[in-house]
Amino acid sequence: MFEVWEEHWPALELFLAMRTQWRVVAGMGGAHHQGIDYTALYGHPKFARLGFDEQDSLLAQIQHIEAGAVEVLSLPN
Repeated sequence: MFEVWEEHWPALELFLAMRTQWRVVAGMGGAHHQGIDYTALYGHPKFARLGFDEQDSLLAQIQHIEAGAVEVLSLPN
């Protein structure tokens, strides 16, 4: 199990809300997860209603989570 610091909950919640918004390239070699579709992220109400400074902070946290997820999703089966 893992622990999430209170100040990171908004980023984790929004990252999880984006779980169906991944850019995936599929071919004969399998599927490759490129990352979250940021157009969907920017339009999400939880993100869109924030001020620019809050958006910058939240985006940086989401990108950090995303980088770890891409690494794990890219592992061979």
